[in-house]
Amino acid sequence: MLTTAGNTPVWTPRDTLRAVYLETVRELYPYYTPKNDFEILLLSGGNYKGVASLEGIMQHIDKQMKSSITLRRGTRESVLRSATKVLDMEQDITGLKPRPGDPGVFIRPLPDCDYSIRLFPGSKAASEYCLDFVLSATGKPVNSPFKFNLFAGPGPTIPVGFVPTVGIQSLERSFGVAPKDMRPGAEKFVLRDGQLCTLQRPGHKDVQFIVPKRRRPEPPNLPNVDFLELPEYA
Repeated sequence: MLTTAGNTPVWTPRDTLRAVYLETVRELYPYYTPKNDFEILLLSGGNYKGVASLEGIMQHIDKQMKSSITLRRGTRESVLRSATKVLDMEQDITGLKPRPGDPGVFIRPLPDCDYSIRLFPGSKAASEYCLDFVLSATGKPVNSPFKFNLFAGPGPTIPVGFVPTVGIQSLERSFGVAPKDMRPGAEKFVLRDGQLCTLQRPGHKDVQFIVPKRRRPEPPNLPNVDFLELPEYA
């Protein structure tokens, strides 16, 4: 999320689920500012489909709060505490589209084409990277702009026999979202660090690339351990 201090841009890190969900709420409901963590958690799901008005969305929030209190057999305060507990969690989410200036983002133009592929980090714990398509001239993300097949398999640094080469469909399609129902520019494909990927387009040469790998922390230098050095490749 980008805020400003005077005329100087200031980055707010996406270090908690709260920061991520608040971005989503601001995108979905720019006319409303959430007042607490329950409202952030509720509205981030995009489940309010009523009239875009303060009165309508506040009635929706009030109804959902009463329902949550009844289901939990609790109080407003206990519902708020539960929402805060969820939103305080550190985020390690795959699929968040990058913002200008975010690290670990790579854009490469496709030959004989107005589009580029963009790679950006997903879950570090799961070693996931994401791919989407952007207009080369503007960097604007688009959903699948042409017919293609995308395959991912083991790269040269992945152990032999680790993962077979498989066809990749978008995260949205894997959840059953039809192309006509996708938000513009929302589509993304999940890859893994170090994979060798092949993009096939009718009438064009295949395009290959290797997904960047993120370094894991070096093993700690424990005082009572003798560490034996071995070559990285046999």
